[in-house]
This record gives sequence, C-alpha cells and structure tokens, in this order.
Amino acid sequence: MPTRVVTLVDLDDRVDPPEVRDAPVIDGPAPAGWTPAALPGIHREPEDESDRMSFTALHHAVLDDGRRITLLDDRGWSVSGPPDLWQRTTAHDIADDARMVVGPDGPHGDRTHADMAADHWAGLAEILREHGAIVSGADLSRLPHEVELSQRLRERLGRT
Repeated sequence: MPTRVVTLVDLDDRVDPPEVRDAPVIDGPAPAGWTPAALPGIHREPEDESDRMSFTALHHAVLDDGRRITLLDDRGWSVSGPPDLWQRTTAHDIADDARMVVGPDGPHGDRTHADMAADHWAGLAEILREHGAIVSGADLSRLPHEVELSQRLRERLGRT
C-alpha cells in the first residue's frame, strides 16, 4: 500500500543530439513510409548559467515496504530570468514547481479542475494496480507529497 508520493528533481543535463538539432524541419505530415527513429539522449554537465535553470522530475509512489514505483518519468521544466536567478531561487521554490509539474493539470475545455484531478489520480492509481498496489485515486491524492532534490542540485543552490 502506498504511504506517500515523492518527486525527485535533478538538473536537466540532456541536450538534443545533432541528428535532431540539425535536422530539417518538415512542415506538414511525414512522408509516406517514414517513421521516426528513437535517438539516444546525450547528456552533459549542466551549463552554469546564472539566468536559466532546467530540471527533470521523476514521480514515485513509496510503498509501506519501502519500494518505490515510478508513476511519471517524463516531466521537467525550465525557467529563465534575471542574471541572479539562481541566487533568487530557493529549494522551496523548486519543490513548489515540481509539485505543479507532476500534476494534476489545470482545467481546459469543458474539463474542470476537479475532473482533471480525478483523472490524473485515477491514472496514477492504475499504474500502481499494475504493480500489485491497490489504492483508489482519491486515496492516492491525499497522501503526503515530498520533493527530494538531487545532490548536485542542492550543491548548485548552495554555490550561489
């Protein structure tokens, strides 16, 4: 049974491989018979820019036996601002952003915030069910949500 949800936040060190970065833009549908290829990610040390921050987020449910089940592994965000952005940003600011990034999404179209939240938590509960952890979306939504910053992110915040 899940006891809490945790979002792990790290500096985003991904860069587009040259095949993606330098590829021509196709305006319109892909040519017949063309299928996109999966390109490996290229990682580098994050640039030490004072006016830009990029993060990745990994969202887990922590079970009562200590196991972690990944709920979302495709989230991240970037922030640009004044040259002292890193000095102005706190761990608390990043944690607030991380909670927003992993959802639920805000209302759109004819969907209310409550609709979006119910669908979000039900979807995450389904992921847990696939791993043998039975919980309702409503119960999952009421669990504590902790945010953990990676060591290198904490160091980066400490350097400013």
